[in-house]
Amino acid sequence: MPIAVKKEEKIKLLIFDVWSDYAHYKKAEATTSPLTHTIPTGTALKGLIAAILGFKRDSYYLRFEEARMRFGVRILNQVKKITLNQNILNTKDGKGFFLWDRKENPRSPTPYQYLKDVKYRIYVSIESQEIYNKLKQLLKEHKCVYTPYLGISEMIANFCFVGETEVTVQEADETLIHSVINKDKAKINLKPREGIRWIIERIPLSMSEDRVVDEFIEVVFEANLNPLQITEGQYYNVDNDNIVLL
Repeated sequence: MPIAVKKEEKIKLLIFDVWSDYAHYKKAEATTSPLTHTIPTGTALKGLIAAILGFKRDSYYLRFEEARMRFGVRILNQVKKITLNQNILNTKDGKGFFLWDRKENPRSPTPYQYLKDVKYRIYVSIESQEIYNKLKQLLKEHKCVYTPYLGISEMIANFCFVGETEVTVQEADETLIHSVINKDKAKINLKPREGIRWIIERIPLSMSEDRVVDEFIEVVFEANLNPLQITEGQYYNVDNDNIVLL
């Protein structure tokens, strides 16, 4: 659920960049030919941060909820999607890796959609001082406990610490926003403009300990990295950029 923020309340943000040659955030509705979301989903981003911190698989969902972690995402590189054909092996019966064990062909040629040359700026707010300080230290020292990746384990990622800042929430009034916007938490000016191409995606935001998605949100951003204008909603000013937390 969205966290209400008082107008005078200040929060600390950790800011870091993450990038990779390829990324894939699978859309749940795409079953036969996997398609990808354009930005890290909330569940994937929490997994990325958990990998840096060293939290074990499926152990961090409730922990991050209790720590009241929030994040914002800014797309830094032009959105590029490509499709690559891959041979998928069926290994459910334990024989997929040993072709001589079976008569039929276990390979399934499948087109996969990937993001190419991706780079994102991540803004993280964490109320738990223990988790906040640990993440800050690891980011500054360019260290991680587990290997970070963007979506699937083959998409190994790099990251760098950008900074730390304290910001105060502000109320929008025809304000240009440079980050991805939660459609339900802001009134966005979507009047047609030349050269502007809006993208709206429904992404999973959080997951239960049973790995069941319990919250989806619709996000809005511009394909050519142009800022979008909102007339209502809360935002934060970070180094002359206006960002919102999802």
